Amino acid sequence: MQRPLIILGTGGNALDLLDLVESRPTPWRVAGFLDDARPEGDVVAGLPVLGRLAEARRFAEDPEAGFVNAIGSEASHRERLRIVAGTGLDPTRFATLVHAAASVSSRAVLGPGTCIHAGASVAGQVVVGAHVAIGPGAIVGHDTVIEDGAVLAPGCLVSGFVRLGRSCYVGAGSALRQRVVIGERALVGLGAVVLRDVPPGATVVGNPARTLRTGA
Repeated sequence: MQRPLIILGTGGNALDLLDLVESRPTPWRVAGFLDDARPEGDVVAGLPVLGRLAEARRFAEDPEAGFVNAIGSEASHRERLRIVAGTGLDPTRFATLVHAAASVSSRAVLGPGTCIHAGASVAGQVVVGAHVAIGPGAIVGHDTVIEDGAVLAPGCLVSGFVRLGRSCYVGAGSALRQRVVIGERALVGLGAVVLRDVPPGATVVGNPARTLRTGA
């Protein structure tokens, strides 16, 4: 019997998560969404908005219920872990999901709440923290460390031995040179080619990547 899965957020990432869950037989069935921007009872992709994010603990009274966070765009990635913490849920209540069309090495480690989408590839000796989103077609090279809350947008290329800090964002189609470090809460822009370390909170763009904004 499948367990109810509740998605935090109703944006485009939430639709990708629906496809992910439907891609293979899993113990989960999506029961609906929690979202602060839509009224309870609203319908998204045929599923109901069940309430606000702060109500997560009410739904957690069902011991079978699981949760997953879909909030984390280039505008909101820095809030990703705060949103999860605000639910007050135990880390074990968050589902780790891998699309049937993704490739994940048996020698990779995935944290709770992490989601890996179609066409993504995660190589050996990669360590992925909690609540990480690895988008469609993203490639993660061997021995990379991805800290909690990071977001890898579609089609990005992360070479081997890279370190991605907490709540950072790696833009679609970007490429990261081997062994670079992306600081906590930093943002790598669309299509950027990163050849050197990016400081915490900074935004870098271009080829080669240059600093557009320093960290706060």
